[in-house]
Amino acid sequence: MTSAYAELHCHSNYSFLEGASHPEELVARARDLEMPALAITDRNGLYGAVKFFGAAERAGIQPIIGTELTIDDGSTPPKDRVDYDRWGDRLLLLAEDKVGYMNLCRLISIAQMPNAKGMARLRADELTQSRGEETAPISGHLIALVSDPKDRLPFYQEVFGRDRIFIELHDHFAPDDRSRNQALLDLAERHDAPFVITNEIFYATPERHRLHDVLTAIRHRTTLDEAQRYLNPNAEHYLKSGAELRQVFGRYPRQVADEGMAHAAEIAQRCRFRFSLVGARFPGFPVPAGETPYSFLYRLCQDAVREKYHPVTSEVAARLQKELDVINKTGFSEFFLINWDLMRFARSRGIPGQGRGSAADSIVAYLLGITRVDPIEHNLLFERFLHEEMTTTPDIDIDFSTAHREQVIQYIYEKYGPERTGMVCNVVTYRQRSAIREVGKALGFKEETIDHLAKSASAWHPESPETIAQAAGYQTANLAQPWQQLFELATQILEFPRHLSIHVGGMLVTGEPLIDIVPVERATMPGRMVVQFNKDDVEELGLIKMDMLGLRMLSVVAEALDLIEADTGTRPDLDALDLKDPDVYELCKEADTIGVFQIESRAQMQTLPRSRPETFNDLVVEVAIIRPGPIQGDAVHPYLRRKQGREPVMYIHPRLKPILEETLGVVLYQEQILKISMDCASFSSAEADRFRRAMSSHRSHELMGAIRERFLSGCAQNEIPGPIAEEIFSKLAAFAEFGFTKSHAAAFARTCYETAWLKLHHAAALYAGLLNHQPMGFYHPHVIVEDAKHHSVRILPVDINKSYVRCTVEGGALRLGFNYVHGVGDKALEVLEEAQLKGPVTSLEEFCRRIRLTTQSRHGLTRAQVQNLVLAGAFDALEPNRREAVWRFNEHADDWQRSPMLEEPSETVHLTPMTHRERVATDYRLLSLSTTDHLIHFYRPQFNQLRVIDSSTIRSSIHDGAKVRVGGLVITRQSPSTGKEFKFFTLADEFGHVDVILRPPIYQRYRQVANLEPILIMDGTLQKQDGVLSVLVDHVEAAPGLPEEDVFPNSRNYR
Repeated sequence: MTSAYAELHCHSNYSFLEGASHPEELVARARDLEMPALAITDRNGLYGAVKFFGAAERAGIQPIIGTELTIDDGSTPPKDRVDYDRWGDRLLLLAEDKVGYMNLCRLISIAQMPNAKGMARLRADELTQSRGEETAPISGHLIALVSDPKDRLPFYQEVFGRDRIFIELHDHFAPDDRSRNQALLDLAERHDAPFVITNEIFYATPERHRLHDVLTAIRHRTTLDEAQRYLNPNAEHYLKSGAELRQVFGRYPRQVADEGMAHAAEIAQRCRFRFSLVGARFPGFPVPAGETPYSFLYRLCQDAVREKYHPVTSEVAARLQKELDVINKTGFSEFFLINWDLMRFARSRGIPGQGRGSAADSIVAYLLGITRVDPIEHNLLFERFLHEEMTTTPDIDIDFSTAHREQVIQYIYEKYGPERTGMVCNVVTYRQRSAIREVGKALGFKEETIDHLAKSASAWHPESPETIAQAAGYQTANLAQPWQQLFELATQILEFPRHLSIHVGGMLVTGEPLIDIVPVERATMPGRMVVQFNKDDVEELGLIKMDMLGLRMLSVVAEALDLIEADTGTRPDLDALDLKDPDVYELCKEADTIGVFQIESRAQMQTLPRSRPETFNDLVVEVAIIRPGPIQGDAVHPYLRRKQGREPVMYIHPRLKPILEETLGVVLYQEQILKISMDCASFSSAEADRFRRAMSSHRSHELMGAIRERFLSGCAQNEIPGPIAEEIFSKLAAFAEFGFTKSHAAAFARTCYETAWLKLHHAAALYAGLLNHQPMGFYHPHVIVEDAKHHSVRILPVDINKSYVRCTVEGGALRLGFNYVHGVGDKALEVLEEAQLKGPVTSLEEFCRRIRLTTQSRHGLTRAQVQNLVLAGAFDALEPNRREAVWRFNEHADDWQRSPMLEEPSETVHLTPMTHRERVATDYRLLSLSTTDHLIHFYRPQFNQLRVIDSSTIRSSIHDGAKVRVGGLVITRQSPSTGKEFKFFTLADEFGHVDVILRPPIYQRYRQVANLEPILIMDGTLQKQDGVLSVLVDHVEAAPGLPEEDVFPNSRNYR
C-alpha cells in the first residue's frame, strides 16, 4: 500500500556542492515512489525553486517551497567557507502561502546581505522582526523544523507558534542516531512539541552517494581521503518511500513512525503556496501633472511620428494606433516609459545604445528611440512582441556600449532605489574541463595529470572518456578503476550549479520591496545585490525585468566615431546612412568581413559569396540564417540554392507567397510562423503566439494535437485543401523550434551595415576601436592588424611621444597604444600619461627622470615595464638600437633617478642592433602582433622547400579538386554544435588565410598536434565553388624546426 508520506527536507544540487541530484531527478524519483508532495529545502536560498516547482507540477506532485537557514549560534564566527560549513544551527522553513513565501524571501535576504558571499547566517533575534512598517512578524505563515534546538525550543515555539514548530527526526543508521532521536523525543514530550519524520535528502538514489562524497571533498577543498571526517557513513540520505521509512523507524515505538509520518502529510497539506500568486507592480513612473502613463506615452508617440515619417501615411497611423491600443489594454504603458527614459538618459550622456530582439517589431519602441529599425519599412510583425492576451511584460532587450553600461545601471539604482532594484543572477555550472579538474583533485590525482587531462578535453562539448583519454595520450583499452571513476563522476557533475554570478544584463525593477518577491544576496561586485533567480526563472514568474546588455561592438563604433572626429574634424552620422551603399554590399559579397559585426565568422564568410547580399533585407537574412536553428531546420541550403538561381522558388499555396517571398519560400523567421498561422488558419495573434510557444523543446503531445486540429480547421475555412494544410503544419512544426526572430536580426543587421561602412570608408578608426576593446569577436588582435595591413592601413609602432594609452588614428594610419605592451598595467599607463603631460620626451635618460622606478607599479614604473617599452620600440625614434638602450637603462637607471638635474656622460657600449627578424620576434613576444611582416613571412623559404602553397596562390591559381598542401599560423579552431563533430580551422600566412576542414576520424588521429601546435602544415583536397574555398584535410603535421625564441600569438579556440 502506498503511503501518503511527503518528504519535507530535501537538498538539490542548488545547495551548491551539498546536494547530488538535480531538482528534476528528485521529482522523477518522487513520482516513481507515488509521493503526493515534495519539498525542496536548499541551503540559505531558493535558487532551484522555480525549476523544481515547474517539474513537480508537470509530474503531478505538489511542490513545497522551503529553505534550510543557517542560524548564528553565538559562537565565534567562521573564518572561511570551510569553517562555515559545520558552523551554526540549521532551521528548516516551509512556506504555507504567499505571505509565508514573502517572509521566507525576507529571512533569506536578511541572512545573506550583510555577510560574506557563501556565508549567510541569521541571528535568532532577527526572526522576531516585523515586515517593514507592518506589525505582522516576519516569521508568520511559516512552518519550522528543527533537528538540534539546544535550549531554543521555547523561543522557537513563541516565535512561530506551537502549531508551526516541529522537532525533526531522521535516522540514517549512524552510531548516535538512535540516542539523538530519543533525546529529541524526550524534549518534545517535555515541551509539548510535535515531531515529524524526514530523511534529510542529499540525492535521489543511493547510487549518487559517491558523488555526494566527492562534492563534500570539493566543498572542503581537499581530497576524499582527507575528507573522511566530513563524510556521511553510508548511502542512506536518498529519497525513500513512506514504507522504507517505516522500516527504518521500526526500531522505535510504533507511535513514533505513525505520528511523525502523519505530521509530514499534515504539513504538506498546509503548504499550498503557488508561484502564480507572486506578482510585481511597476515602480511608478513620474508623468507630468494631469497625465496618466498612457496619455503621456500617447503624446510622446504623436510628437515623434511627425518627426520620423514625412508624411504620416494611413498605414503608419493605423499601425501606431493599434499598438497603442494593445499597450493600453495590457497595462504596459509604464514599462515603455521606463525604457524610453532609460534611452533618453543614455543619449544625454552620449552612451551608445539600441534595442533589439522582438522589441524592434514595435513602431512605439521605434518612435520612443528604443530601437533604430523602422518596423513599417522592414515589414516587422508587432504580434511577435506583444498581443492583447499577454500578461507578462514584453521583452525589451537594449544593448549599450560595454564601456558605458555601468552608468545606465547606476541610473536605474538611483532613480528607483536599491531596495526595489536588483541584478538577475546567472548560475555558473560545471563544464567538462572544470568537472575533470575538481573531481580529479578530490580523487587525489596528481596536479599535472589533471591539468593535462582537462586541457585535452573540449571546453564546450561533452566527450566520451575514451576520446578524452586518447587526446591526452593515454591507452584506453583497459582504463584503471580510478580513471573510470574520475570520468564517471565528472560526467555526473556536468551542468551542476557551482556558484552564482551576475547575469550579463537582466535587472529587476519593482514597485514593492524586492525582498518581498525574490531572495536577494550580496554579489562579488562591491555594492551590488543579486537576486537568487536566473533569467529563465524571472521570465517564468512574469516579473518586471529590464534587459541592459553590454555590446562591445557599440563601444567600438562609438570610439571609432570619436577617432574619426579627432583625426578629421568631422563626425559621421550613422543614423543618416541610407543603407544602400553598393560598395558596402560588395564588401560583404567578397566576404571581406573581419571586424564586421555578426558576419565575420568562418561560417558567415563561407556563406556570403553564395548569398551575395544586395539590400538591407538580404543582410537581415544573412544575420539570421547562420544560426544553429536555421541550420538544424535545413533552411540554409534551400535559401542559397534559390538565391543563386539553381532551384526554383516555390510556394505550396498562394497564401504563403506574400509571407515567404522575402526569404525565397523558405521559413526562416518566427514572425513568418505567426503570419502563416494567422493568415492561413485564421489564428488570433494570441493563438499564433501560443502555437509558436507550443513548438518549443518541451512539446506536449496533447497540446500539439489540439493545435493541429485547430490549424487544419482554420485552413479548411480558408479553402486550403487538407493535404496542403497538413504539409504546411508539418513544415511549421518541424521548423518552429529553430526559427529566428526577424526583428532581432534586423536590429543586428543595422550595426552590421554600419561597421561594414566604417571598414570601407574609415578603416583605421574601426581597426583602432576593435583593438581597444579586446577581447571580442572571432579573432585575436594580431589577425585584426594583419587584416588592416591587407587594406593598406599603415600600422605605426608604439612611440613614447606619439602613442597614447589606447590605439589611435594618426593621419589615416593606426598608431598602437601603450595598452598593447605586455606587462604595462593600468597604474603604469597612468604614469605614462602623467609623464607625457610634461612635454616631448627627448631621451631615455630624460624619461627616467620624469618617472619613479619602483618594484611595484602602483606608484611608478617597474624596471621590467620600462625595459618592455624599450624592446617594443617605444624609444626607437630616440634610441634606434634597442639592445644598447636596454643595456644603458639597466646600467644607469639608478644614477638617472638620483641625479634628476644633471646630464652625466655614460659609458658607450656598442652592441649589434636587432635584425628585422629579431625585431618581429620581439614584437610578437611583447605586443602579440607585428607592425611589419607576418611571422610566416620568415618561414616562407622553409615552406617552399616543403611544397606548401601560399593562400594567395590557393585563391587565384589552384582548381577545385586539386591535391594541395597548405600551412600557416592557426588563428581559429572551431567545433560548432551543428558541425557533426567536424572541426574547422583557419590557417593564416602573410597573404591571407585558408579555411580547412577536419573530418572526425582525421581529427581524432591528429588531435594532439592539431590542438597544441601553433603552426600547422596540412595536406588535403581543395574545395572551390562560388568564390568559396576550403581544404578537406587528409594529413596534419607540425611545422618542423620552429625556433625556440619565437613566441606565437594565440588563436581563438572552440568558441
